[in-house]
Amino acid sequence: EEMFTSVGKPMAHACLQGYHCCLIAYGQTGAGKTYTMEGPSLHAHFNEVEDMGPEITEKCGLIPRILETIFLILAAEKAQSGVDVEFSVRCSSLQIYNEQVEDLLCPDSTNLTIHEDAKIGMYVEGLQEIEVQTPEATYEVLKRGSLNRHVGATAMNAESSRSHGVFILSVESQRQDLGVLNRRISRFYLVDLAGSERQKQTEAVGLRLKESGSINRSLSALGNVIKALLETAEGKIRHIPYRDSKLTYLLKDALGGNSKCTLIANISPSIINLEETTSTLKFAQRAKYIKNVAIVNEDTLGNGSVSAEEVKRLRLEIAALRARINSTLAGEQSISWNDHSCKQEQTDQSLLCASRI
Repeated sequence: EEMFTSVGKPMAHACLQGYHCCLIAYGQTGAGKTYTMEGPSLHAHFNEVEDMGPEITEKCGLIPRILETIFLILAAEKAQSGVDVEFSVRCSSLQIYNEQVEDLLCPDSTNLTIHEDAKIGMYVEGLQEIEVQTPEATYEVLKRGSLNRHVGATAMNAESSRSHGVFILSVESQRQDLGVLNRRISRFYLVDLAGSERQKQTEAVGLRLKESGSINRSLSALGNVIKALLETAEGKIRHIPYRDSKLTYLLKDALGGNSKCTLIANISPSIINLEETTSTLKFAQRAKYIKNVAIVNEDTLGNGSVSAEEVKRLRLEIAALRARINSTLAGEQSISWNDHSCKQEQTDQSLLCASRI
């Protein structure tokens, strides 16, 4: 609940205001990233929605809480708004496994291609999107994707994520008032990264070792992007290596573009993981200094007469403000000149007295 209040809730509100958002869980394997994002009993949460006990509610992860909050805010806004409001929510789920993008809602769709569009940003061609109306329907989509994700046992984690999981929520809202249509479109990336691994600790061999190498390479590419972004912010001319990994290319907008991005650093309390913990905290420290400039993704359409009247009203308001500012400046200048005249008169009188003496 504390993590959701400080991290998840502000991001949910930002998404509904029209900002692209991204929430990333980062850390070594077994440090609790999936626990943070989904909670310890995700399947029980889905299968026992009506009989959900207080323990499951208390330990529910960030993603279910965020989804529920978004739908609650949408329902409240629609009920209270005095204008015509419509909302559309779509979701999709993918994983990046051994540098291949796979659709978790359609397991047969593998090796999908990431594209960049000047208007909508990064997108995955052929990724299935499902329109949802309720939190329960959204939970069901999340569950389907989670069940299809690659997991495997290692010496450090009995259910280790072997891929980077990305749950994408697209929210579109339309408000119509006095013939003017206002449309906002935002995307929310909820990213559960696979953890960095050391072969000596995980004892990975065969397929697990190959997966581990792929995970570490993509996380290394993520670190290089963060480092390059930081140096660019300091004024250095650097190439940002987004294309070195499918993960960094997909999250290009979130990492250094038009998005509000939050990174959660998951660390282990064990002393034997001190080196990995230090590495995670250093990564988070570098990422903290990156400042994205996010803007509201909003378009306004409407009939010409209403728009013209609004422009006319705003111009009159600007003219009145300018007149008021000029009047204030003129008054201040007059006071300044009067003060100067008084001071000059006092100086002249003093000089006259001095000459008489």
